[in-house]
Amino acid sequence: MKKTLLASSLMAAILSSTVQASDIDFSGYGSIRGGLLVNDDITPQYFGYDDKVDFKNESLFALQAKATLNEKWNATIVLQARGEEDFDLEARWAYLSYEYSPDTTISLGRFASPYFRNSDTQDIGYSHNYSRMPKAIYLGEEYDIIEGIRIMHTTLVGDGDLTFKGSFGSFSGEVSNTGFELDNIIQASVDYTYEWFSIFAGVLTADASFDNKTSFDNGLMQSLGGLGYSIDNSTVYNPANVAVYDMQDLYADDDRTLYLSTGFTIDYENWLFNAEYATYGIEDSFVEETQVMYVSLGYRFDQAVVSFVHQDYDTSFDYDPANSADPYINAFATGTADSLFKSDAYDAQGIHFRYDLDQGVALKFEYTIINNDLADESANLVTFGVDFIY
Repeated sequence: MKKTLLASSLMAAILSSTVQASDIDFSGYGSIRGGLLVNDDITPQYFGYDDKVDFKNESLFALQAKATLNEKWNATIVLQARGEEDFDLEARWAYLSYEYSPDTTISLGRFASPYFRNSDTQDIGYSHNYSRMPKAIYLGEEYDIIEGIRIMHTTLVGDGDLTFKGSFGSFSGEVSNTGFELDNIIQASVDYTYEWFSIFAGVLTADASFDNKTSFDNGLMQSLGGLGYSIDNSTVYNPANVAVYDMQDLYADDDRTLYLSTGFTIDYENWLFNAEYATYGIEDSFVEETQVMYVSLGYRFDQAVVSFVHQDYDTSFDYDPANSADPYINAFATGTADSLFKSDAYDAQGIHFRYDLDQGVALKFEYTIINNDLADESANLVTFGVDFIY
C-alpha cells in the first residue's frame, strides 16, 4: 500500500507540473505472459513456474513520464506493476538528468544498475527477440536497481559509436524475504557499436551485507542444539562449554563483491548472434565464484524471428569457512553451503519464437529444457504471451 501511495503521489506531482515544465512525454510497455513446467523432475530456481499454468508471474505493466524542465534538465519516472508483486505499483525508476553537453549526461536518483548489457531494458519484453531474457544472466532480482548518480558519455571512435557509463550509489531492500544491502556500488561499462557488430564490457564492485545471522544461528541450533551446543554473541560452544567456532565466518557483513561481464552482438542481414558472459562472487563467503553465460543464434523471417538459446549457470565453492576443529560444526557449515547453492547449477537449451503482430505488439513463445547438472534431473518449460509498447 505504501508503494502504491508513493508512486501515485509521484505521478500526480508530475501531472500537475505542466505550468513549470514545457513538455511532458508519456510512453510505456508491458507483457502478458503465461507459462508452466511439463515433465518436471525439478522446479528450477529463478524460472518462476511449476506444473500449473501461471499468467501472473511474469506479466507486468509500466508507464513512463518524462518532463522537460528546460534545455538542460529533465525528470523521468517509470511506474511499474509486476504480477509477481500482486501488481503493486512502484516507482521503478525516478531520476533527474542534466545534459552537460550533447554527448554527456549526468543523472541522479533511482535507475537500473547495469550489471549486464541489457540491464536497462530487461523489463521491456518488446525490445528483444526472446520470450523472456535468458535467466542464467537476467535473474530479475530487486537489486537490479541502484540509487545514486550516473554519468553517461557517447563519442565517435573511428566509424563506430562508443558509450561509457559510470555509476556510484547503493541498494537496500528485500531479497527472498531477507534484508540485503549493497553499499558503495561503483560501476563502469563501455559499449562499442560498428555497423552490424557491437561489443560490451562492464565491471561492478560493492560492499554486500546479507541478513543471514538469525537463519544461520537457528539452523545450527536445530541441527546441533540437542547435542548440547550453544551460541553466545556469535561464538559456538561445544557440550564441554569450549569455544569451537566463530559464526562471523558464515555471516555476510560488508564483504566485497565483484561483477565482471562482457558480451557481443552480430546483426548481419537476417542472421542474429548474441552472447553474454559474467562472473561474480563475494569475498570471504562460501560462493567463491559464479559463472553464467548464454549464446543465441537467430534468423529473421520478415515479421518473425526464431532463436535458439543455450545458457549455463554454475557456482564453485570455497569451504574455507568450515575451519573448526569440531567435525559437527564443519559438517553443518559445509551442508549449509551445499543446500543454498548446489541445487542452482544448471544448463538449458531452448527455442524462442517472436512474431510482430502489429506495430508495437509482438507475440512470443518459448520451449526450454532445463537440466540440473548435479541432480541429473530436468524440466521442460513452456512460456507464451504478448509484449507491447505504447
